[in-house]
Amino acid sequence: MADVVDAADGAGAASESGTAGAAGGKVSPLLLLALFSGLFLVFLDTTVVNVALPDLQDDLGADVRGLQWVVDSYLLTFSCLLLSAGALADRIGAKRLFIGALVGFTLTSAWCALSGSVATLLVARAAQGVTGAVLMPVSMVIITQLFPDQKARGRMVGVQSAVAGLALAAGPLIGGLLVEQYGWQSVFWVNLPVGVLAVAVLAVLLPRARPEQRTGMDLGGQLLFVAGIGLLTYALIEGNSAGWTSARILGCFAGAAVALIVFVLWEARQKHPMLPLGFFRHPHVSAGAIINFTVFGAMFGAVFLLMLTLQEVDGLSPVQAGVRTVVLTVTVAVTSVLGVMLGERAGVRITAFVGAVSMAAGLTGLLLLEYQDGFAHYWWQFLLLGLGAGFAGPPVTAALLRAVPEERAGTGSGVGYTSRQVGSVFGVAVSGTLVSHHLSSGASSALAGLPLPREAVDKIAAGDFSGAEALPERIRPEVLSRVGNLFLDGTHLAYASGAGACGVAALAALLLLRRRRTEEGDGAAG
Repeated sequence: MADVVDAADGAGAASESGTAGAAGGKVSPLLLLALFSGLFLVFLDTTVVNVALPDLQDDLGADVRGLQWVVDSYLLTFSCLLLSAGALADRIGAKRLFIGALVGFTLTSAWCALSGSVATLLVARAAQGVTGAVLMPVSMVIITQLFPDQKARGRMVGVQSAVAGLALAAGPLIGGLLVEQYGWQSVFWVNLPVGVLAVAVLAVLLPRARPEQRTGMDLGGQLLFVAGIGLLTYALIEGNSAGWTSARILGCFAGAAVALIVFVLWEARQKHPMLPLGFFRHPHVSAGAIINFTVFGAMFGAVFLLMLTLQEVDGLSPVQAGVRTVVLTVTVAVTSVLGVMLGERAGVRITAFVGAVSMAAGLTGLLLLEYQDGFAHYWWQFLLLGLGAGFAGPPVTAALLRAVPEERAGTGSGVGYTSRQVGSVFGVAVSGTLVSHHLSSGASSALAGLPLPREAVDKIAAGDFSGAEALPERIRPEVLSRVGNLFLDGTHLAYASGAGACGVAALAALLLLRRRRTEEGDGAAG
């Protein structure tokens, strides 16, 4: 961390009345540690919950659809509010907003831990996502203020991505250890001490810069965006159980389409829009949005299914499942830094293309998985997934930030992270829906001939395997084998879809990303 700080070459902190980055100053490593600790918690809570899903299912009673909502209720509010959070930081000041959001994140983590039902947990997770949405883009505003030099700032984007990768790596391990010893609630309690210490340090050391803008918020655009993304996500998750041709689901799809079309028209007419459409005239902004959406959507969908497969199908403990995913998540952490460095030297175009192709190859490799395959059969797929996320995401995010005006850094970072998180929401929704549909349509025939009551078959068809341990010993292995193979067939559909999405990302890298010029930001998008 100290090397990165020294690399800022004189980047300094702001005075109380001026802007950040006064020449000749040094950024305190303790300040950066506190800043990245807040981000660590945000990313930790995207993966740590995946390990806790089977335990949560047993305790609260939830099928695959309910587990999708546990993950997506957080990701949904997170992704929908990123744009407004970035713009808000440009208007009222990053320090006040970041510290307030970190306090909120800590409190809502306690609310999640105290939840006694799935419904309560979903509300708490949604509230947690609201506060997490503020932390991500505002952290980039702070980095922009602390590191005015573009090369130093690019390295900090790499460090930020590495922190995200470390959180992803720590999530399964920390979650596995905590769940086995203390239950699923502990994965939320762990946020409290880190959050409290980070708030204390930031309150003292983080300089306060004068807000760049004083314009009002685009509340109309925010409401339209939330309505469009929310309705679309609801239709994708609930469509299998409610019926894809039901009036409720068709109405949600239609409402989502209308809301998103009106959102674009609304933004085009606003003087100070939440999403400046002019940004997308720069090809790096368009490429960043497309690549982040597709690559991270594919990865989060795969991780959601992999954690269920390892624990529910292969029968691994939370710790055993967490250990096996370290190959993926540590690779993300390492290649996030290397990806930015390679992007500076070889060009963002080739780096992002290699990342997208690597992700597609890893997902294609997962199609080879069979029932109860050992780690030797899938470690290399995990390696390719991690390499893909690290090489595709951080370099295009750094290029996107160079393409927008510096005074709009909050809004620009919101564009990049919104595309990533919306992709994650859809990745979990689509992958879970494909598996749920495959289970519901094939469970009866797969379990035919076994002495199982109808309610047990219906429960399995809904993706709830919590009653498997209660089955008679004489039929349990056969039931688990048939259901496991059926579940894996469903995951193969999801992995194939994710590989196709990464093909789109690779094409976007080739067509939209130019070779780096002197500063790769030749005229920021306005």
